[in-house]
Amino acid sequence: MNRRTFVGACAAATFGAGFLKGAPMLAAAPEDKPFSNAKLRMSAPLDWFPGEKPEDRLDHVAAWGLPAYEWLGPDGDFDAIRARADALGLELSCIGGAGAIAPGGMVNPDDHEKVVAQFKERVALAKRLNCKRLVALSGNERDDIPREQQTEHVIACLKRLVPIAEDNDVTLVLEALNPLVDHAGYFVCRTDHAIQIVEAVDSPRLKMLFDIYHQQITEGNVIRNFTGNIRNIGHFHVADNPGRKEPGTGELNYVNIFKAIARTRYKGFVALECGHSSGNYEDTLRATLACLEQV
Repeated sequence: MNRRTFVGACAAATFGAGFLKGAPMLAAAPEDKPFSNAKLRMSAPLDWFPGEKPEDRLDHVAAWGLPAYEWLGPDGDFDAIRARADALGLELSCIGGAGAIAPGGMVNPDDHEKVVAQFKERVALAKRLNCKRLVALSGNERDDIPREQQTEHVIACLKRLVPIAEDNDVTLVLEALNPLVDHAGYFVCRTDHAIQIVEAVDSPRLKMLFDIYHQQITEGNVIRNFTGNIRNIGHFHVADNPGRKEPGTGELNYVNIFKAIARTRYKGFVALECGHSSGNYEDTLRATLACLEQV
């Protein structure tokens, strides 16, 4: 079966699964590492894949032809995980790095020492696992000082972190999250605000993490927003809206979105961060391939 036929069959299986809610379809294993020919460097969460140990799940990541796996909170035998990933030619696309979705953190100078210490620990872990990108989170908005002052605090905190990133050859990616559905009260929500902070810090080791799902909810206009700011974007997260399921299940046109990312010649990772409408991660991967086939 050639790749075009394979992906067409994938799309049919995926959309069929969406209608047969009571009877999840059994998906066949990939024949030819289908993601290896994708125009974008895709990544998928390690916890999607079967295996008693994390390192065993890496075999399934490689079988699909994915160049990387996403794992924001790694645990396990890190030496064994790294050895297996290296043997399979896999990268870890992104891990959690600094800050939190919680009160305090970067918006509060009293917490900056703690954020710096946290980041140093995460950088050491990233290097053990061959990961070059770490998520930065601003914390939740305060109600006791103006937003402009909170922005200044976030910038000041990140300016303390980027020298650590520079010394260790890693990049922080500042994530904007939607406050309307998932993260009420979170401070950095809009693309223009995230880019304002990135440009104020002014380091090649700080970029924006553009989560397409979050930005669709917060502001829409996703293609114009990421293409106009692509030089300041260091990582993408993918999910459809509403529902935060795989591409093709909501209102976002992921064929056009993936085409737009490819046209920018973006070289970083595009990581799936979504659920499965059929309960089957294989159908989710096939739905993504059905979109990528048209890029």
